[in-house]
Amino acid sequence: MKLERFRKFNTRDVYPGGTLDNDMCMTVKAGNRIFLRGQTGLDLDQKMVDPNDAAAQADQAMKNAKILLEEAGSSLDHVCKVTTYLTDPAYRTGVYNSVGEHLRGNPTVATGLIVKGLAMPEMKVEIDLEAAIPGEGGHKKFRLLNTRDWFGQSSINRDSCMVINTGDEIYLRGQTGCELDGSKMYGLGYTPEDAAAQAEQSMKNARELLEEAGSSFDDVCKTRIYIADRAYREPIYNVIGKHFGDTHPCSTGLIMREFARPEILFEIDMAVTLSKGTPHERFRKFHTDDAYKDGQKLGSRFCKAVRAGDRVYLRGQTGTSLDGEFVGSGDAGAQADQAMKNITTLLEEAGASLDDICKVSIYILRRAHREAVYQAVGKHLKGVHPCGTGLIVDGFANPRILVEIDVDAVIQS
Repeated sequence: MKLERFRKFNTRDVYPGGTLDNDMCMTVKAGNRIFLRGQTGLDLDQKMVDPNDAAAQADQAMKNAKILLEEAGSSLDHVCKVTTYLTDPAYRTGVYNSVGEHLRGNPTVATGLIVKGLAMPEMKVEIDLEAAIPGEGGHKKFRLLNTRDWFGQSSINRDSCMVINTGDEIYLRGQTGCELDGSKMYGLGYTPEDAAAQAEQSMKNARELLEEAGSSFDDVCKTRIYIADRAYREPIYNVIGKHFGDTHPCSTGLIMREFARPEILFEIDMAVTLSKGTPHERFRKFHTDDAYKDGQKLGSRFCKAVRAGDRVYLRGQTGTSLDGEFVGSGDAGAQADQAMKNITTLLEEAGASLDDICKVSIYILRRAHREAVYQAVGKHLKGVHPCGTGLIVDGFANPRILVEIDVDAVIQS
C-alpha cells in the first residue's frame, strides 16, 4: 500500500507573514482510511468566511471536508468520528447544528472540547473528521441517539452513536462520567474525588461499548486523556490504570479548560484497532510510578509506541528525551525538536519512518510558541506532507511542557 497525499502545500503560502516552512497536505489516503487536515472557516482557497460567526465557519469546514473526501474516493457518509474544538462554549449550539446538518442520516461518534485558541485568532472552530471507506459488510453502529435527547440539549439536532465497528477499527464516542443512557451524571462537584468518579464511570462505559462492538481493552492502542485541572491528574490516572491493567496503551494527556457541559471534569478518547488474533506490539513499556519524577503516583502502565498491523500509534511526545531527560526548559522550539527526534526513533523501532506519517497534531501552550514549534517540526518533516491539526491548550502533564506532538502513521508496503 502506498500513501496518497492530496492538495500538498507549504504553510508559508497559507498564513499571513509567510514565516513558517511546513510541507503539509489536506488529505492522506491509507488504503480505506482517510486522514483529513483539521478544517476551519478557511475555504480551500484559504479565504476566511465571517470571522465573527462560528456556525458559518463550521459550515465552511464541512463544505471543505465534503470536497476533500470526495477527491480521495470517499464521502461524508464514511465519516466515523467528529472531534470539534471550540474557543467558546457559547458557539456550541450553532456549530453542532451546522455539522449535524451536513452529516444528517450518518450517525457518528463524537468528542467536543473547548480550547484556548486555534492557528489564527479569528478562528472560532476547528473540526477533525476521521473516515473509513466501508468494506462489503459496511460499518456497524451501536446505540444510536440524537443530541437533542441528551442532557436537556434540545436545541441541538445531531445524529450520533456511541460506537462504530468498521471491520478494522473501533471508533468510540469520547467517554465522560455519565451513564450510557444519559440518565445520570457522576461526580457533580469539582473535587479530585469527583474527577475520579467520572473516570470510573467512563472506563466502565468504554469497556461495555467495546464488548458490544466485539472488542476489548486488549485492542486499545492509544488514549487521549483530557482533564479540566492538573489537580485531578493523579486520581484520574489511578482509575484508568486500574481498568487497563497490563494492556499498556500509549497515551497523550492534555488539560482542557472546558467540555461540552460545565459539570464534565474529564473525557477520554481511545484509538482502537482490532487485533484479529494477532496481539499488537507494544514498545518501551513502563509504569508511571517508576518513570515520572514529579512526585505523583499515577498507578498506570503505558508504552511509547504500538504497532497494530500496518498502523503505528505513538505516545504524545514532548521535550522529554526517551531516556527521561527534559530538554529545552522555557524553549518551545527546543522541546519540539526533541519531540521530533523521539518520534523518529520510536517510528523506526516499530518498523516505520517519518515518511509513513499521515497526520501530525500539534498542541502548544501559547500562540507565541507557534512559530518556533512549527519551524522545528517543519525541519524534520521536510518533503513528508502530512495533514495536520494545531491547537492552543491550557496545559500538559507538567508545567514545564510547552508543546506536545501526536502523530498517526501507516507503514507503506
